[in-house]
Amino acid sequence: MSLRRYTYRAMQQRPGRSILTMLSIVIGVTAAVAVGLGTATTRNAYKQMFAMVTGRATLEVDASGGGGFDGDVLSKIDELPEIAAAAPLVDRPTSMSFEGGERRARIEILGIDPARDSKVRDYDIAAGRQVKDGDELVLDESFAKYLGLEVGQEVKLLTKQLSKPFQIVGLVRPKTGTVMTQTAMAFMPIDRAQLHFNPRGKRSLIDKIQIVTANNVEPEKVQPKVAALLPDGVQVHRPAGSTQLMQETLLSTEQGLTLTTAFTLAMAFIIILNTFLMNVSERRRHLSIMRAIGATRMEISGILLREAAMLGTAGIVIGIVFGVLLAFVGTIVVGRVFDVQFPRLREVMTPWPFIWGTLFGIVTSILGAIIPAIVAWYVSPLEGMNRAVPQKNWRVTWILLGGGAVLTVGSLSLIYGSISGWFPIKGATYCGVALLIGLVMLDTAFLGQQASLVSIPLRLLGTVESRMALTQVLRNYLRTALTVGVLFIAGSACVGMAGSIIDCVRNVHDWFDRAITGDFFIRAMMPDMATGTAADLPEALGDDLRKLEAEGLIRADAASFVEAKVQKGKDPDDLLNVIAIAREYKDTEPPSFDLISGDLHKLREQLLAGQVVIGSVLSQKLNLDRGDELPLETKEGVKKIPICAVTNEYMVGGLAVHMARPYAEQWLGLQAVDGYIIKLPDLSLKERVRSQLAEIAKNYDVILLSNADIKEKVNQFARGTEWSLWLLLLMGFVVGAFGVVNTLTMNVLEQTRELGLLRIVAMTKRQVRRTVLMQAMIIGGVGLPAGIVVGIGTAYVINLAMMKSFGHSVAFQFHPQMWLGTLVASMIIVMIAGIIPARRATQINVVEALHYE
Repeated sequence: MSLRRYTYRAMQQRPGRSILTMLSIVIGVTAAVAVGLGTATTRNAYKQMFAMVTGRATLEVDASGGGGFDGDVLSKIDELPEIAAAAPLVDRPTSMSFEGGERRARIEILGIDPARDSKVRDYDIAAGRQVKDGDELVLDESFAKYLGLEVGQEVKLLTKQLSKPFQIVGLVRPKTGTVMTQTAMAFMPIDRAQLHFNPRGKRSLIDKIQIVTANNVEPEKVQPKVAALLPDGVQVHRPAGSTQLMQETLLSTEQGLTLTTAFTLAMAFIIILNTFLMNVSERRRHLSIMRAIGATRMEISGILLREAAMLGTAGIVIGIVFGVLLAFVGTIVVGRVFDVQFPRLREVMTPWPFIWGTLFGIVTSILGAIIPAIVAWYVSPLEGMNRAVPQKNWRVTWILLGGGAVLTVGSLSLIYGSISGWFPIKGATYCGVALLIGLVMLDTAFLGQQASLVSIPLRLLGTVESRMALTQVLRNYLRTALTVGVLFIAGSACVGMAGSIIDCVRNVHDWFDRAITGDFFIRAMMPDMATGTAADLPEALGDDLRKLEAEGLIRADAASFVEAKVQKGKDPDDLLNVIAIAREYKDTEPPSFDLISGDLHKLREQLLAGQVVIGSVLSQKLNLDRGDELPLETKEGVKKIPICAVTNEYMVGGLAVHMARPYAEQWLGLQAVDGYIIKLPDLSLKERVRSQLAEIAKNYDVILLSNADIKEKVNQFARGTEWSLWLLLLMGFVVGAFGVVNTLTMNVLEQTRELGLLRIVAMTKRQVRRTVLMQAMIIGGVGLPAGIVVGIGTAYVINLAMMKSFGHSVAFQFHPQMWLGTLVASMIIVMIAGIIPARRATQINVVEALHYE
């Protein structure tokens, strides 16, 4: 018997049901693809940037503790027979302006030796030629197209002297893929990079020597030979393939996105399962008649699985399209917020988000159809053709209680272990979903009692209608339980995420008020969001600021961000990348820190005496606190520096080491200045000083920001986060509304004969409409309040879990207005979802209803 046509016809007869099922799959696939693609794109972009810098190098030589070193050692390395190629490198960030200074972009300068570089790095010259000599640039091809730049055009780069013109002589296409990330790459001759970016008197210094070992030669065997040729303070090691600092910066964001995606997938799966169960219930008589005329159980199950496959395929295709669009929009929005130029998705696209999205669509479609197929399998033809639908006893309370208790206790234990550091923090994300499922099981175990309780106040609106609504809600226990579960998850997930995000935003504002206290800030460009580093400021700019200091108008602290390493354990090769933040601390007032431990009033003297303040995440990772010693890798080797305080730190992933500038120069070879923090002794001179600082910034082509400007940027980010949050809340409850529409529609279909009879005995359309809407109110009243209460607890747990990301737990705040507003708004959404089935119920033809099958 061929039942393919029947499958198509059944889907066409219930287009609304088919569309809702497909939309559930679309939502899940879209979430999986968008989050996976956005995260993977960011990580791959940074990996490719570092791959371009590293090239084919198997070993890398640089100065211990940072800074540059003399490149004379290169000739000695060339003589080793195990070395296939070695190339010097100057690697500096800077700011590029063009179109008369109207447009500006962040760029990473690679000063190279053209004769050597092609043996270390993989790329093709896509247009023009490679740099030779003079002030020439070769840009990344994708980056140039993005900005509309071509060979032959002139741009300006901010150098140690002033803003200098450079001519674009070529475009390069990396074989490793695009490297246009937060800082796009550009080549220039190494001697010009040394001239324009090295400090005065140190024109011959280089940053790295990249080494490619000969074929079949183990880099570890060559490493000791290279080390023997190096002077004191210079080391050789395997090159880093990725940035651990970026991983730390993205950790909390990725966890939040993963948790949100997991909640969305859970809701989508429950709706899919509920929809297919309704499908079987609605077509029960049809399927039984088909069994009676010769269809086998296998063929009946095949009908349902075929429908699932068709809807799943359509949902996967549409979900992938929407997922790519959402990821595209997301990268644009994030890029504008953080002043970042992310790559085009197609240039760094990874297949894994599509694979996971497709797997979700396939698995949920199959699992959502298997249970209904099993139900249809065990319905006998005689039983199925009976007009009175026998109600299965789905109220296996002991299973719900037992399973829910096991999941709840087990998940809470694993979450506690993750927060305490016994298990990876990622485990807490997945345990959060398991915990929510366990709580849903516990909640639905008492569905009857809760529904009866919710129906009591509804009697004031209509005693008969409320009793009929309660009876119908409890008639199909499993269907109602699944819908309640969707609303429960929507309420708890959205309130939990909302409360935690609001608390985090407030925490960031508190940190900003304590830690960012300068009146004005001068930087060459917005800093790298992972490392805090930026282009070095021209040396003459500092001279102009010192003139204003001499007049008593300002106090200007030079500040720099420089990458450093600390020893993680007893193994000297086990190092952790950190960012040293060096300042002069000229102001005699207590420094600006949001301290966790330490004495703020003694801090300036301690810093000027050679002690350091470490960030909260670094403190947690190394298990170090005030009074301990930080094993910092310096030019003279690992030096143990006393820790005088631990501070909350939101910059550079919390892996910060604050120190006085003279010690950064001594230990890390720091020379350049990234920015100036300017305070005014007399606020009445603010406008006068602003105009003078603006003139200086214009002369040197740098950025001047006031404290209010920076705070407004923070507020813009906070507002964007909050708008995204409310959008997330709305989407969660819209998904829940799908389940309500499905359930109430099926309830109306099952009540068709009953409603027809009631209409005959004088029940009005208004009473019918009220009965259906009361069913929606009972379902929402059972699922939403309990979910919101659990969501409050979820927010508390999420705040505790921030310890791993921020180095401190975020203070839990009460938000009664948000909780009440969410409950009211979500009940309104549920009521709106009930309008369509209620309207359908009022339009039932009384005569036809009596013959409804």
